[in-house]
Amino acid sequence: MYFIGVDLGGTNIASALVNEKGEIINSTVIPTEAQKGPEYVIGNMKREIHKLINNAAGSKIVGIGLGIPGLVDIDKGMSLFAGNLGWQNIPVLEQFQNEFDVPVCMDNDVRTAALGEKHFGAGVGIDNLICITLGTGIGSGIILDGKIYRGHSLSAGEIGHITIVKDGLYCNCGNRGCLEMYASAPGIVRRTQKYILEGHNTVMTSMIDGDLDKITTKTLSQAWEKGDELAQLVIDETAEFLGIGLATFAHLINPEVIIIGGGVSLMGDKLFNPLQKYFDEHSMRILRNKLPIIPAKLKSESGTVGAAALAMINLGIL
Repeated sequence: MYFIGVDLGGTNIASALVNEKGEIINSTVIPTEAQKGPEYVIGNMKREIHKLINNAAGSKIVGIGLGIPGLVDIDKGMSLFAGNLGWQNIPVLEQFQNEFDVPVCMDNDVRTAALGEKHFGAGVGIDNLICITLGTGIGSGIILDGKIYRGHSLSAGEIGHITIVKDGLYCNCGNRGCLEMYASAPGIVRRTQKYILEGHNTVMTSMIDGDLDKITTKTLSQAWEKGDELAQLVIDETAEFLGIGLATFAHLINPEVIIIGGGVSLMGDKLFNPLQKYFDEHSMRILRNKLPIIPAKLKSESGTVGAAALAMINLGIL
């Protein structure tokens, strides 16, 4: 018995054929190319699913799960708002249900990642957790008493839009000073570029041949390993922004653990160590030094495995 999980991100579309144990049998990754519009992106998602089905060698595929970024209405199968894709009120689920002859379900992409970690990753055996993804955006999935919590208007977990800087940068959500504007991958790159333009010396200038558009979080991580002071400053600031945001979140939810995945999390200890420090500094005493912040065990596969887990839950298998 097999399932297909699709993780739609602002940068890539990841798809995987997954078995009941959460093991990936086959997978694909292609660019999202959101600028070409929702019809193009959804068409590519369908083609990737067909590709996995065709390569499944007759294996029985019983369900498909989709992880869609931003605000979603899972009952109507709608993408209500996905700022990083430029989507608003896009009917998603029906297009897949009409295409495939197995049950298809969808949810927010970070919630599916949380399900992946809960059932097959770092959250196994834990019934109360927060799973954060740090990538093109910042989102979270909340597991309470072993189940996904979605909230009254299905928008629970939008930690990326907690105000972290008063009168800060405008965000495409309509708010200002959102955490996502400072600690997502684009936010981190933006701050790095600003510092360089202000005249800060850094080895990154030579690493990118003077082209600021070539800076990525990987560039920053590599520069940190070379002892670059600007890289150390930016990563430390990022950890502090995140520490404040996560402490605020943890005071409300009181989880057993906070799991962090997404591309930015690949910085590893250079991010996690100061993050834990700042989290503890901004937490009340009962949480201080008692709530671990750990990397996602499934890493880049949390989303696809989690989307497959959503399909399993939808069919009563999990």
